[in-house]
Amino acid sequence: MNRNTKILLTSIIIILSAFYFWYTRKPKTSDLENQSAKDLLEISSEQRNEITIETQVMELSPIHTQIELLGETEAVPDQIMDVPARISGRVTSVYFVEGDNISKGQKLATIDSPELAKLRSNYLVANSKFHAAEQNLTRISSLVKMNLAAKQEQIDAEANLRVIESEKNSAEESLRANGLPINNVSSGQYIVYAPKSGLALSRNAIPGSIINGNQILTTIANLNDLWFQAKIYENDLQFLSEGLTANVLLNAYPDLTFQGKLEHIGEKVDPESRTVHARVVFKNQNRKAKIGLFGKAILLVNERKSFQLPDHSIQSYQNRKYIFREEKKNQYRWVEVKTGITSNQKTEILQGLKEGDRVVTKGAFELKAILFKDTFGGE
Repeated sequence: MNRNTKILLTSIIIILSAFYFWYTRKPKTSDLENQSAKDLLEISSEQRNEITIETQVMELSPIHTQIELLGETEAVPDQIMDVPARISGRVTSVYFVEGDNISKGQKLATIDSPELAKLRSNYLVANSKFHAAEQNLTRISSLVKMNLAAKQEQIDAEANLRVIESEKNSAEESLRANGLPINNVSSGQYIVYAPKSGLALSRNAIPGSIINGNQILTTIANLNDLWFQAKIYENDLQFLSEGLTANVLLNAYPDLTFQGKLEHIGEKVDPESRTVHARVVFKNQNRKAKIGLFGKAILLVNERKSFQLPDHSIQSYQNRKYIFREEKKNQYRWVEVKTGITSNQKTEILQGLKEGDRVVTKGAFELKAILFKDTFGGE
């Protein structure tokens, strides 16, 4: 047998083997028909009367991916300010209570301070000496011009003025460093005024109490806007960007929605929680929200059109999802579908249906029981 004949016979054997393998593996028409028949359920009129069945025609509708960020409310740092006493002494009067709406420049408290009296006295003495030294220098300079005084006297007067001016500046700085006004008042009485408008969050002094200079009398805050400090899981970062609209829901007010926006996304991932810091700023309507409340920020992203079905219309079987599609009256087909996100008790359908299909939305569980009456309960 020559070489060409061997090659020809080998090729024929390979082709015949491939055909035999394909033929034996090919699904038989009867098998396909049996499978199709198994997925098709036809119920009697009596069964139909016993089951409440409702259907829905599939239409594309807008859908979003919903991302929730857990967090806590916080005052906007630029809108909150502590008001210190600035000087030690005895509180003689307090003109506000916690919760008052404070106006900028409003009188908050009066403090009687021996320390302030001493600082003011030092300033007044230094200021008086300074003016006297100025006048003395002017007088001596005039005498020198008229050759009635020695030049050395003028030099000494100028040096004395510089020393006294230094003492005056030091006394002024002592007042200024404590945030106290520089004036010609010699008493130790000091009035604390509000540095900004807002809500008095606290009252930390009562008349007659002794306080020190760094004690906080109150904290004033503008709470019209608040921050919601939250965390973003790294898997959600791909959907989020600064400027997105966010709705804040607080545990204290589950039925109240505060509207805001995602203002900032951090640059560093926490190695333990695998989250990134996020900041949402929102309008505090009717000043309902309080500092330190827990809640969540909801962001709707990835807007698209898709099919949606009520959760209870989707049935599970062997780790797959199925629905019943109505073929005609009292006839339903068991159809496998691929699902997407679930939100508000509705599930997105990605594959398995087309627009115009009529799907069972109520009674699917009962139809499943009939379809699998021989094997139901074995899944």
